[in-house]
Amino acid sequence: MPFQNEPIPQDTISSMLSTNWNTNSNNTPTPTFFIVNDGTTAIRFDLTSGDYIGIKADTPSLEENPIGTWIYAHQKTRVLLELYTSISRQRLWNTMKEVRRICHSQMHNLTNYQRVQFASFDEIVDEQQRIWKGRIIIELINSAAIMNITADT
Repeated sequence: MPFQNEPIPQDTISSMLSTNWNTNSNNTPTPTFFIVNDGTTAIRFDLTSGDYIGIKADTPSLEENPIGTWIYAHQKTRVLLELYTSISRQRLWNTMKEVRRICHSQMHNLTNYQRVQFASFDEIVDEQQRIWKGRIIIELINSAAIMNITADT
């Protein structure tokens, strides 16, 4: 069997969100999505031009728990979304609502994962005025997946 690249979870989530964003569902405009450390997007962004969602791996990036005779395992991949807006706290929460809606509606529609789960949301409060931030954890789940135990799989 030919070599197959491991799917990059951040790319999967970015594609899922940008493809399924619905500006009519809660009157939240589509934010700019960027993958942190992809080498093409500067970390600086201008909140006067719109909202942003940074997508990066969370810790642990991949968790694998062997089951049975260690041929199969439960796998969980965690992705962190960082939301930024200068509009209002309500916009932050509406953006979170749209991400959650997409996760629930696409729960079983990803190719490389059995399930996508919206795991948590934390509003970040700090000293910066008129900037609202939040963090979302999304988990990509494969249950009882075969482990890569040979060089040709």
